Amino acid sequence: MDTSIVEVRDIVRLMRAYLAQPDSSARTRGLWSKASSFDIQYGDVAREAYQGFPATILGVTGTGPGDSVFIVKVIHAGADSSRKQINPLALQRFFAVRAPLSPFGWQLSSPVPRITHNWPRRDVGRITLHYGPGQSYSPQKAMLAARFVDSVARLFSVPPPKHLDVYLAGTLDESQRVLGLDFSVENSGAGTGFGGRSVGEGIILVGDAAVGEAYLHELVHAVLGPLKSRNSIFGEGVAVWLGGSGGKSLKETYTQLRDYQRQYPELSLSGLFSDDPPGGYNAVTALYATRGLIVDAIYRHSGIAGLQRFARLSGSPDDILKLLPQYLSHMNGSVDQWWRTETALSVNR
Repeated sequence: MDTSIVEVRDIVRLMRAYLAQPDSSARTRGLWSKASSFDIQYGDVAREAYQGFPATILGVTGTGPGDSVFIVKVIHAGADSSRKQINPLALQRFFAVRAPLSPFGWQLSSPVPRITHNWPRRDVGRITLHYGPGQSYSPQKAMLAARFVDSVARLFSVPPPKHLDVYLAGTLDESQRVLGLDFSVENSGAGTGFGGRSVGEGIILVGDAAVGEAYLHELVHAVLGPLKSRNSIFGEGVAVWLGGSGGKSLKETYTQLRDYQRQYPELSLSGLFSDDPPGGYNAVTALYATRGLIVDAIYRHSGIAGLQRFARLSGSPDDILKLLPQYLSHMNGSVDQWWRTETALSVNR
């Protein structure tokens, strides 16, 4: 980068100041634009890029005549001790807009409103659906999503969200680009490349054209956010229980889990929750299904009241697994035996 160019130099200074503390204080520090309602309410929603990896500014490029708006590209990556092996996490894109009265003469802005400005929109209940290129409106799926949001709120006696913005794209990569993530590390293998994300209060990405508006899993996260559960088994488990996972129903995930258990007959439940369970992406699907299985079993045993108590637990998965017998008093034998027996029963239930 040629930082002898005044605009580039000032934008680089702005970017470095933000990356040193990439949080909501950027607005009060005058680093983030307030020109759009999206920037005022949300700011930077590409939070998964900030995982402690060093950030390097790759370039500052203009967008047209006058250059009052620039694109800033940042790579989040680590390197080995030789500095030859790079481990990238994400390639992020920001907009920098001219703001003469701000500390650096420029402010950062989210890509979301610029990228989606011309996307068709539909309002259904509490949801505004934004359709990316190639995505079409399904009235049946949209209505299902709107009703589902209200039903989940009633089930757990929480206030429904005032409003949700759902951005629909064909793949997970396409949906991530809306946030300004031109690359981010994802799972590899068959069945990957599609999915959803909740990226801030009231914003959902759906990158699965086959599922579209009916990506119920992420809607559960959006509705139950007010519970502020620190129990990861409950948090993902309740979303699988009510909304399925990866485009599959709860029962279909149980079938996947049974097949996985048969492939790894010696694997323990705590082994599945370890940092490196066997099976690659199949272990990921088994993990989601197991969380759903646990939530389903607690509900069958003690209803919503039992789930609400379970949601209040905090700790590591291992800590929480040790407490499962307190929530499933009918459990006979070890937790590992219960896991396999309950899976077989649930497949045939």
